[in-house]
Amino acid sequence: MANNDVAVRFNKVSFEYGHDKPILDEVSFSLRRGTKMTLMGQNGAGKSTILNLITGELKAHDGSIFLDDRLKIAYAKQVIPRDQLDLTVKEFFEKCFDEKICEFESAS
Repeated sequence: MANNDVAVRFNKVSFEYGHDKPILDEVSFSLRRGTKMTLMGQNGAGKSTILNLITGELKAHDGSIFLDDRLKIAYAKQVIPRDQLDLTVKEFFEKCFDEKICEFESAS
């Protein structure tokens, strides 16, 4: 995969929260620009850790992470703030971005 097609690349990334509690052990993967991805797994499998590494909230202990400078990240947490409970799904996700990046089609 050419570098100019890559939005996110993990190269042998390792991370642990405490001694002898590895969450990620030499994880490698690439995502092309335009890819839609879902992270699924059991509690403690590393889903939030991967997202926090991508957003920069956490730093890898080993390996490298490449992020395209043009990458835009939206992160919807499991708990919606009370002041946003009345928003539609469309309105909620539009608040995640500074600019309009996609069109939502009506199912009617």
